[in-house]
Amino acid sequence: MSSDFSFYKQTTIPGIATEESFPLPPKIGPYKIESILNKGGMSLLYLGLHPETKEPIAIKVLLPKYVNHPEMVKRFVKEAEIIALANHPNIVKVFGSGEWEGGLYIAMELIRGISLRQFILQHSLSLKRSLEIILQVSYALLHLHTHGVVHRDLKPENILITEDGEIKVIDFGIAQLHEEKEMKNTHVLGTPDYMSPEQKENPSKVSFASDIYSLGIIAYELILGKLSFGMINLSSLPGQLKTLIGKTIAVSLEERFQDIVDFITEISAYLKSDELQKEKPESDRIKELFETVQISDLLLSAPAIPEWPHIDIGLAKFKSPEQFGLYYDFFAWPNETYAVIIVQTLSKDIDSAIYSGVLRGMIKMYVQDKMANPKDPFRPLPFMTRLNQMLAKDHITTPIAMSVILLSPWKDELTFISCGLSGLLRLSSDSAAPYLLKQSNPPLGKNGNAEFLETTDNWKVGDTLIFHSLEETLEAPLLDATKKTVPLSTKRQPEAILKQVASSPFFPLQQYPKLILSISRTA
Repeated sequence: MSSDFSFYKQTTIPGIATEESFPLPPKIGPYKIESILNKGGMSLLYLGLHPETKEPIAIKVLLPKYVNHPEMVKRFVKEAEIIALANHPNIVKVFGSGEWEGGLYIAMELIRGISLRQFILQHSLSLKRSLEIILQVSYALLHLHTHGVVHRDLKPENILITEDGEIKVIDFGIAQLHEEKEMKNTHVLGTPDYMSPEQKENPSKVSFASDIYSLGIIAYELILGKLSFGMINLSSLPGQLKTLIGKTIAVSLEERFQDIVDFITEISAYLKSDELQKEKPESDRIKELFETVQISDLLLSAPAIPEWPHIDIGLAKFKSPEQFGLYYDFFAWPNETYAVIIVQTLSKDIDSAIYSGVLRGMIKMYVQDKMANPKDPFRPLPFMTRLNQMLAKDHITTPIAMSVILLSPWKDELTFISCGLSGLLRLSSDSAAPYLLKQSNPPLGKNGNAEFLETTDNWKVGDTLIFHSLEETLEAPLLDATKKTVPLSTKRQPEAILKQVASSPFFPLQQYPKLILSISRTA
């Protein structure tokens, strides 16, 4: 999934203006602050670092002008308390909260994903996948309701699908405990198109059934692939779903699901039934195949960034649901050398994911052979040459772009080769200006007799490498962004670079996934 740099906007509380600029504090609580992520109606969102894991996290703070506003303070503190009650994989995770010199803060999980609203607008999900998403949101609601929490503002913008396809429910700015009385406010808080009739009429009457109503509207929109804007026509739904969704959005509380468990039971049964196969549209065959390939494509790359001695690595990627063919991996040898590989199939079609799988198999076999033969160490140039010969013989018509970097801290050396991708940016501890290591090697598979060039360079303590899958048209924006992000930590730098490069007019022209790795020598 692609990074969505706007999904933390807070628009639930109406009628509150935002400030234009704010100072960047060095720390908020125990968390080092690196940049501002976003500004909302009543809060600011900073990017911070977890003091133990050094992973990026989101730090939400109450705007300074509301620090002495009793109602806003009460809502902010209540939000922190409510999120802290939740500990569920489908709910945004909280790391801590408290006071700092600027007021109040909440430290939360940084979620990289796309809001469900975008998927509804694209009408890109199959009926089966849509119901699986609704089921995951239902489990999040079950967890909240079990702890006595009513979300009160469930809507597509507050449901994110992460890069790995997981579902996350966010934004607890107006959530409350079920037994609490509504705090006095001149506004009806929430989003009208997703609010239950009783919530619109009397906010103090919200209940667990109010969240179920909101979920029903979201399910209706997701199944049909369009926003409802409050206009519901149940006859548009497939047969059995008319009754099921109808019971979630019934105006009468007596006719509506009272317990999310009942909804989960019926949705789960429908997903396993023959009715789903009968009622799904013909177009779902293609969508389901597409979704299967999406999941497989995600599983090809390394599941996590490795922990290598004397090396720190940060990663960011931008990948729309329609983009395939990106594979990256990390390898370590007993002689304390390390390799990072990026593969990008230069095709916009779904078959690029299949080619990535083929490449992954070839690469794993080659690397395992080198692991078993320590007297014949891994070297990037022979590796790339051999791989090119194999691809040419297989008659794969899609060109394969690939970059390999071999790191040898014990020799203070790096070896780099790129075929069809841009170069490697190197930030030396001796110089403030990054410089580019680059070759003009063609993509793999086009000519089995092609000769390639590789580059060997120094790699000392304090040096940083920007390893990426960007095309040459993005070299200048990448260089500019790298210069601006030098002070940032290795974990944070790739995300900051990607955000700046995304503003380039050339960014959307690269129709393949974008990956940026920051690799620093620490000792």
